[in-house]
Amino acid sequence: MAGSEPELFVAIAALVVSIVALTATFMQVIQQYYASASGYSKCNERVMGGWAKSKCRRFSWDELRYEVQFEAPVIFVSPPSNKDGPVPNAPIRVLDGTDESKKDTDTTSNSDESKKEKAAKERIHTADNETASWLLLLNAIQDMEAFSREWQSEQYQIQGPPVNHRPPKPPAFKDHHTLAVAVQRKRRTWDTMPSSVSRPYATTTICHLVEMMAVLGVYWKEFDRNRDRYRAEGNGFVLMGERLPDLGLIFSFQLYGMFSFGDNRVIPVDDVKELCFGFVPTIYRGKVNRRRLVAEPPSFGYLQMATRRDISETLVAAIGCNKNTTQRFTDEGGKTAHLFPLSFEILGMIAVTFHINNSCFTCLPNPTPDRWKKKSFSLRKILEAYRRFFEEQPPNNLAVNKRIAQHIQEILSHQENAAGVARLQALHSALDDTDEVLRARANSLTNSSDGNLPDSPQQLRRQMVQDVLRSHIQEVVRLLNESPSTPNSPQMSRFEDIDEASPNDGNDVFMKLYFEVVRQQVVKLAERCAKRRDSFSPWRPGNGRGRTAAQTAANGLEDSEVTPESPDGREMPSLADERVSYDDVWCVLIFRMICWLMLHDFDERDVQVNKSELLGSRMPVYIS
Repeated sequence: MAGSEPELFVAIAALVVSIVALTATFMQVIQQYYASASGYSKCNERVMGGWAKSKCRRFSWDELRYEVQFEAPVIFVSPPSNKDGPVPNAPIRVLDGTDESKKDTDTTSNSDESKKEKAAKERIHTADNETASWLLLLNAIQDMEAFSREWQSEQYQIQGPPVNHRPPKPPAFKDHHTLAVAVQRKRRTWDTMPSSVSRPYATTTICHLVEMMAVLGVYWKEFDRNRDRYRAEGNGFVLMGERLPDLGLIFSFQLYGMFSFGDNRVIPVDDVKELCFGFVPTIYRGKVNRRRLVAEPPSFGYLQMATRRDISETLVAAIGCNKNTTQRFTDEGGKTAHLFPLSFEILGMIAVTFHINNSCFTCLPNPTPDRWKKKSFSLRKILEAYRRFFEEQPPNNLAVNKRIAQHIQEILSHQENAAGVARLQALHSALDDTDEVLRARANSLTNSSDGNLPDSPQQLRRQMVQDVLRSHIQEVVRLLNESPSTPNSPQMSRFEDIDEASPNDGNDVFMKLYFEVVRQQVVKLAERCAKRRDSFSPWRPGNGRGRTAAQTAANGLEDSEVTPESPDGREMPSLADERVSYDDVWCVLIFRMICWLMLHDFDERDVQVNKSELLGSRMPVYIS
């Protein structure tokens, strides 16, 4: 018995060693299996924020290893009411800046923090390179919606109690916004991640990325598709992009400074998408499929203005300008600006009204290659000069004259930088009335098939406006590029007088030149063009020749509705059925141009970088 005790101890010791070895081996096997879950540690909360809760390991019996799965966002731009997203059967979460939206999308916002805490956190974010940049992008979108909504509410409070049919609250996000950023969750596996990517990435398309940068106030500095170099900056954000061989275009979005979303908030309407690519819808555009935008050929309803060559081609194809005029836009020495570039004048005359009625947002992406330098002139003083010359030389139509005078009085009764929406309401109402005159259709009426007939009042009025606009552009460009007056030539106002005038006097000189020189020539050229066109057209009963067809357009609609309201809330008769002359049309176009530019704003740093071929492109890109 005594001899068996050492053997028992040896056996116990051997058993313990075996158990330890077996346990170590088992732990090593477990560690090897868990180590096969590549990427699990990279899907942590420091990188993905709340999205890290979606990560998990799934054992693959076919390969006897663990597979890492996680959810990553698919980001896109659509109306808030959109029900069809790029990921089938996945819920669509709209980023609207509310607490519910932040919870649903696992995003955060600094809107509830004090300014001191917010500034400290922004400094930390600037130095933080661990967080996925797409999470910063989603947070920025939430901040944009939350801060801009708060700013607009403050404007309403400053304005005081509601009057003149102004609602007590700003337009609601779901009811009035037609442009929003939305997210869907897509289940991914780390096995499909390229070796050059170390963090989960988000997916979007190139067109949606361009649109998101525009609404955030980020402007493109470089967009080189040949070398795959992309860079955009603005409003405290920077976006850099390059091509990865195993993936495609990948972008990095970072916060590098202070941002703001107040008066610089881009108007959240669907038409803004086209401005991002240099296309401009006009008041003469028909119905389009808003779900899938594609570039259209230039027409009077759709202008392409991304480059000076695009503007030149649009003037020929859409407006019908002569070669001398269009060549000035492509020649290096060609002058196409007076107080401001002529491209913005064209926008103001016929571009659609992007502003949401009763809203405080006025900013737009710049669809032109020209800079909007509003410090060198005053649109308010231009409008004051317009009123003075308009009263001295009124056009023929008394109803149109009276309505324009009422609108000018209402607009000028508000201070230029007044808070709230009263001034914007007055401008919006003025544009509604000018559109009725220029389209010969009440704003309450939708585009009907009758309006597309060649002899319909709408089509004849459209031709009339096109004649005036073409003649106006040609005359202004001619005067801008003519040689200086000779000593023996009669004294007439020229654009060189604007350069010689002081900043305060330049606005008056500008309007004086338009009313005393440009106006007469434009009306004469437009009438001559109409007579020449009608002389080649077959005689139509009731139309006759010469200006008769245009006069038919002046008759407008027989059954126009009484829908517009004056700024003081009174209903006013529609101007759609008013008989107008070419002189009336010119005065309305100039008035509309001033009001449109007062109602819409552009950032001076924002110029269009040509990317028009990407409108509606669904080419996938990735955000690191």
